[in-house]
Formats: sequence, C-alpha cells, structure tokens
Amino acid sequence: MKKQWIGLLDCNNFFVSCERLFRPELKNVPVLVLSSNDGCVVARSKEVKDIGVPMGVPYFKIKDIVKKEGIVTFSSHLALYRDISKRVFEVVKRELANVEQYSVDEAFFTLPPEAEVEDIANNLRSIILQEVGIPVSIGVSLTKTQAKYANAVAKKGVGVRVIGETEWDGLVDGIRLAEIWGLGASSELNYRSHGLKTVADLTALDRSVVAKLFGINGLRIQSELRSEPALLIEQGDRKQKSILSSRSFKVETKELAVLQDAVAYHVRHVAEDLRRIAKETLNIRVYLGTNRHGDFLLRGGSDETIFINPTSDTLSLMKVASNLVERLYEPDVPYKKVGVSLSNLVPAGGSQTTMFNDCKEEDRRDLMSSIDILNEKADSELVQIGSRLKKAEWQSRSETRSPAYTTQWSDLKRVKAR
Repeated sequence: MKKQWIGLLDCNNFFVSCERLFRPELKNVPVLVLSSNDGCVVARSKEVKDIGVPMGVPYFKIKDIVKKEGIVTFSSHLALYRDISKRVFEVVKRELANVEQYSVDEAFFTLPPEAEVEDIANNLRSIILQEVGIPVSIGVSLTKTQAKYANAVAKKGVGVRVIGETEWDGLVDGIRLAEIWGLGASSELNYRSHGLKTVADLTALDRSVVAKLFGINGLRIQSELRSEPALLIEQGDRKQKSILSSRSFKVETKELAVLQDAVAYHVRHVAEDLRRIAKETLNIRVYLGTNRHGDFLLRGGSDETIFINPTSDTLSLMKVASNLVERLYEPDVPYKKVGVSLSNLVPAGGSQTTMFNDCKEEDRRDLMSSIDILNEKADSELVQIGSRLKKAEWQSRSETRSPAYTTQWSDLKRVKAR
C-alpha cells in the first residue's frame, strides 16, 4: 500500500519578507528585524547572513557593521506579521484539504499517494506569491521529519523539493544527524558519543537499543527517518496552551502606577486574544523584570493566581493582575520589563457553573464582546480598560518600526493624481 505524502510549507525569512512586501526597492538589499525594544536580531535576509551577522546578537554590538554594510533595520511589527501570516494560511487552507498550521510561518499538510505532488507544490507557491506577495519554500516526503529536511533543501534550491522513499534511502548515508529536526546541539552530541553520526547510522540501529539509549523521543525520530510516520498531522491549528504578552520599557521605572498601567495593557490584549479563540483561563501569571545587565538582576520575579472558575473577563483578570503587581513591587527597584501570561486554557462555556461563579462577570460578557467589536473596527484601543496614565511612559523602543500597512487606515499609502 502506497503511503500518503507529508509536506511542510515555510515562509522564507518571514519577518523580512513582510517588510519587503511594501518596500520592493529592498529586494536584494541586506535587511534585518530586531526584537522587542530593539534589543537583538530576530530575522535576517540572506544578504545579512552572508555578511556574517548571527541570529540573536544584541543590536548595540553590530551598529558599526549595520552602518558599514548599509543594512536596513526594522523594529518588530508583530501586528503586521500576524496579519500577513493569516493571509498566507487562508490561501493554504483554501487550496489544500488537510493542513496543520505549526507556527506563524510554517504549516504541515498531507497529499494522497497518487497526487502530482511537485505540480501542486509549485502551483501553491505561485498562488501565494501572486495573492499575498510572500515567497515560500515547500518540502515534501513521507514523514514530518523528512519533510522538514526536504524543506531545508528546497530553501537552498528552487523552492520545492520532493523526496520519495527510494530517493530518501539513497540519501541517508550523507545526511548528518545535526541536520535533522528535533535533534538540538546537546542531543546530537549525545548521539555522536554512541558512534551515531548520520541518518543511516540511526536507522540501522536495533529499536531496543534506541529505546534504551534515547527513550521514546529517539524511537519517534528513528521511525520518522525510516519513513514510518510517528508524528501525525493535526487538523487545523495547533492547540494553544497559553497566551503571553510582554514588553521591555524604553527606560527603567520605579513607579508603581507605570507598572500597573503596563500590566493593564497586557491584560487587555491577552483577554481579547482569549475571547477571540473562544477560550477561558484558569491561571494568570504576572512578571516584573529588571535589567539583566544591571545591579538589580535578581530582584525581579513573578507570581500567579489560580481561579476556581475559568474566566475571559478583562475586569476580573485586571483586578487579580493589579493585586499581583502590588505583591511583587519593590519601591527601590528599577524595573525594565513586565509581562502577563494565561495558561490552563479551556473552551469558553464548557465548564460547569458553581456556587462561586461571579454573577457580575456573567452580566459583563456582552460588554466585553462590544468592546472587542469597537476596538476591532477602530483598528486601535478605542476602549482602554484599566488605563491609568495619559501617555504610555513604559512603551518599548521601536525607532524603525514600519507603518501598519494592513491594519491601520491611517497608515495606508496615499496616491495623488495630477
């Protein structure tokens, strides 16, 4: 019986591609994108990689290189990237029947054994490029792990790579384990310590020996490399287990009001995201961080509250988060970052009510829904629950952020006829 095909679609240098989408003159120009607060490099064009700028390097360490090489630098614009991602995968899910979105820029998919795989992959690349403008690479093989390898080959070649079982068996002697998805640097060293350097070495090993040396994860990897699928395609998006919002400040602050205002901002956003995916949370955690290069490195911390009943109500979450900030706050400590995370997510309305249910919260559901609709239509925080300051003194540095081309009417390019 023939096996189905498993593919991986990956957007090429996604953050950079999003920036170039509205700046076509930047094609073939070195471009990099910085993390929150313009701290370090999180995305690089091929030209930047060729210059030798490593991923994750602090920006202040490469400013001279950026200037010398004429590298165009952008601050992260996550709202823009999420919107472009949504557009890409709307096309993918329209064109393919079984898709698992794995991350903001990757998705696995399946095709039947008889499918004209290469034609389908090339056609999909063309449609995405035409309708969205983002270049993608597609690798197809017989398991997720093999598809990941095929995708890496596709990125270095013409953008599509299909590897069948016979061809894969002919390649395994030359594929190093270090090139395999799921084997990090420490894991690869562990395999090498047992004399295993290539895919062929691992696939030839007896399964009982693999189980003894590397456990269940080793068995999964071996099965995947033997063209025996051990990682299944999950229909739809991957199940979200938590929601996080955090940001570093432009300058440190010791003011409780500033911290409370920043935390309120993050609570509004995680609560809105929670309602958007029709979930409620049983756990909220607040984090106050200090400058990791300063004298107060060990003075930051986090605290959490576990709810008796799940909630997605902004006001309820705001009240608890405010109490957590007051418990964590130390007046003499300069804080550099705050964050809010929600975990233990459950389907909205799926829990049995108890005698401890907040009746007021039940009445506020329509209010929360109305606020979400207003803010979405305004493309901004028109209604800001919990805001304490006239201006966001805690906002992070984003000196080179591009306009919100797809989510803000005010940022649309203007064309005037003469």
